[in-house]
Amino acid sequence: MIYLRCYYKYYYITLLSIFLVLCLNVYLVFFFSKDESPIGTPVVIKYNATYFASQNILNALSKLDKEYDVPVPTIQSNVLRELDILLSNLKLKINGDIDLFAATVKVMNQNGLMPLYGTPYLGSTINLLKTSKIIKTYNAFKGTQLKLILMFENKQEVLFKPKWYLESEVIEGSVYAGKDRYNGEIIAFYISLILGFPRVPIVVKRILDSTELHETANIGLKKTMYINSTTKETCVYGKCYYCKREDPVCTKSERLEGAAIFHLPSNIKLKQHLHPWRRTYIENKRARWEDDNDYCDSIKSNYNSERILDFIDVSIFDFIIGNGDRHRYEVVEQFNNTILLIDNGKSFGNPYKDHIDILAPLYQCCIIRLKTWERLKSIKGGTFTNILQSMLDVHETLSLLTLPHYRALERRLKIIYATVVMCQKKSDRSILR
Repeated sequence: MIYLRCYYKYYYITLLSIFLVLCLNVYLVFFFSKDESPIGTPVVIKYNATYFASQNILNALSKLDKEYDVPVPTIQSNVLRELDILLSNLKLKINGDIDLFAATVKVMNQNGLMPLYGTPYLGSTINLLKTSKIIKTYNAFKGTQLKLILMFENKQEVLFKPKWYLESEVIEGSVYAGKDRYNGEIIAFYISLILGFPRVPIVVKRILDSTELHETANIGLKKTMYINSTTKETCVYGKCYYCKREDPVCTKSERLEGAAIFHLPSNIKLKQHLHPWRRTYIENKRARWEDDNDYCDSIKSNYNSERILDFIDVSIFDFIIGNGDRHRYEVVEQFNNTILLIDNGKSFGNPYKDHIDILAPLYQCCIIRLKTWERLKSIKGGTFTNILQSMLDVHETLSLLTLPHYRALERRLKIIYATVVMCQKKSDRSILR
């Protein structure tokens, strides 16, 4: 009996010892896993580099000089006088036996797809794109979204992107969310001219009626067309990576609106490259440039200074139109590898949100071309949107953009001013090149 009592005694002592050891281990794990900070030192909350850059830019914006609200008189600005000439050229309509499409191609060179001051053929070519008779319509197979090719009587082709959204619709989500916005393609063309980056192919609003669509569609396209049994409207889903019958675009009142984009001739060879400031397109996974403030320094070994300045010009253009989807860029080999600004459909999604990280090439490299900076300053104080409205009034309608989008354009322009001013203040030498 005594032996059994001693056994139970040691048994309970052993269990208690094991329990105490386990408690001690748990305590030590929590103790050493704590993020201890020295007394009096605040805990540092880690944010990515783009967050800090955005905060610094917004701080600079709050202190921006009031001079950026004052418009420049036209008589004092060569840029504004050039834009006046461009506006006049938009209004011109040339009659006669001239091949306007060939004349438009002829002016293309390393400076862009047209001279900065425009071309006398510009207005007439735009009008021709809007009115030429279509003899054939077929699928444009490349890409992730529905696109059509329209062929005119003279065999000239244009790329047609249909209208998916009302102009007033706000696209929520990431900077590259939603389908392409047809009005974004059109507005981007005019903005490229105003900013001095004439590297967007001519884009116009074109309306197809259902009869025209049925009569000109080739066999392949007709296989992807049907009549909606409820609305009696013509629906098209086409062929592309994401195209499916359950997600068609349909006519409204037997009309299909869209953007008709001038198709560059086959002799102009485009070469595509990955953009060094591209996104990962993977949720919760950031690209290196989003975390590394010194990213610009790390890529200088791969690109010369002129190409980096090109990326900065492109970032300014993309930020203004709200396009954060420039994962690739195209260059024209015979035009000294000039970057073209092709595919701007992801622009003008949300007028209430400014994706400042699109400006990463500018605020990370902190340099800008002198001619770009001078041009940006020439359109301050409301001049930018006034010129844009005047241009649209010639061939398009002001309804292509809503008032919130016009306000966003002016707001983003001031954010660019603030970014450049911020770079100037933190640099010990001129940032202008």
